[in-house]
Amino acid sequence: MAIAADAPRTLAGFLVSFEGNDRGTFWPLYQGKNVVGRKAAIDGLDIEIDHPTTSSRHAVIHAAARPGSLKLEDPGSTNGTYLNEEKVAKGMPVELRDGDTLRFGGYTTTVKVV
Repeated sequence: MAIAADAPRTLAGFLVSFEGNDRGTFWPLYQGKNVVGRKAAIDGLDIEIDHPTTSSRHAVIHAAARPGSLKLEDPGSTNGTYLNEEKVAKGMPVELRDGDTLRFGGYTTTVKVV
């Protein structure tokens, strides 16, 4: 998925989780590269997950807006990234759809495409 460096920061979707918070926690997915990792582990994370099984740089979600299109890639996490409970192969981007379940190690989220 090629997004121009000067492309506007447009909302393409969300990740939502109810783990540890009955009201839910959500993270916006903006057009371009969204880096997912363990909270406060490294600089440059777009989505910080506060869970010990999430790697410091666990996954990358590439997003395009209008229409919303999302691709997930695991750069080599320690505990794996799972799409609908199937392990994502390292370095092999996979298409995401609205309602998909993602698991970063032991932390589960749901994909919402805008």
